[in-house]
Amino acid sequence: MKKVMMIVLALGLMSGILVGCGESDIQKVEGDNSAEQQKVEEKKQETLKIGDAVKFDGLKVKVLGVREFKGDQFFKPENDKFVLVQVEVVNTTNEPQTVSSMLQTRLMDAEGQSQDAALTGDEKGQLDGEIGPGRKLKGEVAFDVMKSDYYEFIFEDPFTTGQAIWKIDAKDIK
Repeated sequence: MKKVMMIVLALGLMSGILVGCGESDIQKVEGDNSAEQQKVEEKKQETLKIGDAVKFDGLKVKVLGVREFKGDQFFKPENDKFVLVQVEVVNTTNEPQTVSSMLQTRLMDAEGQSQDAALTGDEKGQLDGEIGPGRKLKGEVAFDVMKSDYYEFIFEDPFTTGQAIWKIDAKDIK
């Protein structure tokens, strides 16, 4: 039994070393709040607003609106409130595409803290499933959030790089 444990441990360490052998270029950044660094970051990533659409790996993704839900007798937020983001996804390819709200969406607060995904029972549609060519899927993604001046809704593909980010000001949440 001891030999088996040692072999498993050795294999685990070797796989961890191999995973670390990617092509990442990691460099130390001096003064991450410098004006030059901020200009570079602004050019790399455009922040979208409610109503904006973006093409993302053959999908046209649009945030239609954002609303608040304080909960009811069955669903109560653990933090300050629930925020529900309504999203429309259109498949612009000739092949079926799959969308998963759990894998492809996140919500961050103004401090950069990730907010918890939630089920509220008040969602209008689900943003999950297969979308046929030329078809669309519309649904809400719920988050249990702490109070913040703004949030960032992030849509990404966990198997590729890149993100689409919508800035949602607290005043725009209905």
